[in-house]
Amino acid sequence: MQINVLHMSHFEIRYGAEKQLLDYLSLSSKSPNEIKHHVCALRLSNSIYDELKKMNIPLLITKLWPWNITEFASFVKMHNIHILHVHNQLRFPLRSRILPKLAGVPLILEHEHGMIWNTSSTRLIKLTNHLVNANICNSNAAKIMLKHKCDINAQVIYNGIPLSSEEVENRSQLKEKLGLPHNTPIAGFVGRLNNPKGAEAFIRMIPLVKKDLPQARFILVGDGPMRDSLENEAKNLGIHDLVFFLGYQKDAHLLMEEMDVVVVPSFREAFGNVVIEAALAKRPVIASNVDGLAETIIDGETGFLVDCTEPIITRTKGTNRLPRSVVDGRTLELRPPYLPNTKMLAEKVLACLQNPELSSLLGHQAYLRAHSEFSLERYRLDVDNKYRELVSKNPVSL
Repeated sequence: MQINVLHMSHFEIRYGAEKQLLDYLSLSSKSPNEIKHHVCALRLSNSIYDELKKMNIPLLITKLWPWNITEFASFVKMHNIHILHVHNQLRFPLRSRILPKLAGVPLILEHEHGMIWNTSSTRLIKLTNHLVNANICNSNAAKIMLKHKCDINAQVIYNGIPLSSEEVENRSQLKEKLGLPHNTPIAGFVGRLNNPKGAEAFIRMIPLVKKDLPQARFILVGDGPMRDSLENEAKNLGIHDLVFFLGYQKDAHLLMEEMDVVVVPSFREAFGNVVIEAALAKRPVIASNVDGLAETIIDGETGFLVDCTEPIITRTKGTNRLPRSVVDGRTLELRPPYLPNTKMLAEKVLACLQNPELSSLLGHQAYLRAHSEFSLERYRLDVDNKYRELVSKNPVSL
């Protein structure tokens, strides 16, 4: 029997939660089963609109405020929607819970991808928890935050990353394009240049690495509101000639293959897809020992975790506000957010850059773990089984 699912999410930039959802929908369209997918786009870019259309997914574009409820209810009825799968909308219970129930949605599944850290409207959330049939999240850290802030019990379903076997020509031309010798040691950062990602910690550790390994170079892949300030800091530290800001790159996962180590210095990270993408490129990751990052890396086996001890100074316009607390990777206790220790970060980067055998071993072990635990196929199976479980426990008109 067909199960009709309506996904509610923002679709502006192919980052994070949006990328995870689009990858899942793409895989589902290529190998369909009894679950039929629909999309309610709260915001939608032209490129993602084209992507959804190519998948032939029925689409509703609405911000779903009270004056849009008739249109939303008509779509729900027309497509006989059984489950509303809400992605990262916990802060807006009117939109994600109250209005959908008034519109006749039988079952609501909420999916937390990382917004709980900055969610503050917990009173209304707690008052409407009974409207939600099930909650899932992408890490045990998110599970802890949901329980602590909103009294929500969630099931953990780890993110899944596509295991591409596609052969791409001219994979290894980055060093050539940058004018670097083939044997240049490279440490890389991949992510949005916004404060949760901690790119300033990456910049600040470079002088310490340079001291022992002057031939090393550093690459930042990504864009965002902190780019100008990061470039200025590199100049002030006298290391601007060692750093390459490449901006947003659609195939960032391929660029990781030219990096010897990938650094993820986030002070808040619900899961950290970039860790798994690096693992699939057989590259070790050095990351902050915080939140979901502590679950994607086995310290000393698939990469290294660095304790967070240094204060965060946010001055850049357009950056995210700081969360009150994060989950410490060692103790699983809540604590204030901090950046990773600069000295320890540099030591771990040097350990990988100066010891190719160690780097290769860590990367290989990370690759094996990514294949067994973090594949998109495993993610799809887990999510699809959650849909089946929901309709089994809460019979709806199929």
